[in-house]
Amino acid sequence: MKKKFHLLVLISIIAISCNSNSIEVSDKMEKEIRFALENLVIGNLKHWEPPFKEEKFLQDFTNSDDFSFTLDGIHIQTFEKWKSIVYESMEYDRKNHKHYKHIVNEIQVTVLSKRSGIVTLNYNWDYITNDNHHYITNAILTSVCRYENNKWKMINSHCSHGEKRVIN
Repeated sequence: MKKKFHLLVLISIIAISCNSNSIEVSDKMEKEIRFALENLVIGNLKHWEPPFKEEKFLQDFTNSDDFSFTLDGIHIQTFEKWKSIVYESMEYDRKNHKHYKHIVNEIQVTVLSKRSGIVTLNYNWDYITNDNHHYITNAILTSVCRYENNKWKMINSHCSHGEKRVIN
């Protein structure tokens, strides 16, 4: 499974780089792109916290034919399918959790060109269920991003959650 994911990311990087007008990026531009991509991915994660903002969360993803999202081994190949999963999942979380927060541990941003980059985010998902069970789950998210229609968008993402740990 990991080999398929790495191959998908490599193909995405090559495709994005080929579509770029210029791969050369000045230091200033690279810093601006890093900042924009970091804010995109962290901001997107924060939209999946109460009060759960489905539309704001979804606006950060491309709606193009090359969209894909892999979540804990489940591969979603269309934006429309992803949209339905997001709405169902946020509704479930809204009803079943009284505390819900993401804690960012580390972020790595790689600028590939003026119009592409990769962001890897290591975070903890900290939540308390309605029956007062407190858990923390480690997670890692890697997103391939592209600048399209004057906005940065995530086009391919892979998110894996570890085992949940009980917190007393």
